Amino acid sequence: MSVLENGMENAAKLGRQLFELNNETIMKFVELGSDNFKKYLELNESYVAKLPEVSDLSSFVELQREYGQNLWEGVQADLRARGEIVRTAVEQTGSLVRGTFSGETAPEAAAA
Repeated sequence: MSVLENGMENAAKLGRQLFELNNETIMKFVELGSDNFKKYLELNESYVAKLPEVSDLSSFVELQREYGQNLWEGVQADLRARGEIVRTAVEQTGSLVRGTFSGETAPEAAAA
């Protein structure tokens, strides 16, 4: 096999691996978005269910504070999870590219 054929084969293999990695990454984002949407709906349902219990201004303010805190914690958790997905994808991409250009199979890429 010539160097050109080997290079083209490696490039095609890298393309397939990157496509699969991108597909897996997108699916993780979609699943995370779906889970977060469900959590957001549950948080809002809980908030609306507690509204009839509000009898004065201080209990309303406390309910608002609790809702805001839960919402903020959810946003932070979402951002951490999305960051972890991106970090993992970037690391795996680097391993795939290094493995292709060094002529070796990257262990992290093989596991992905």
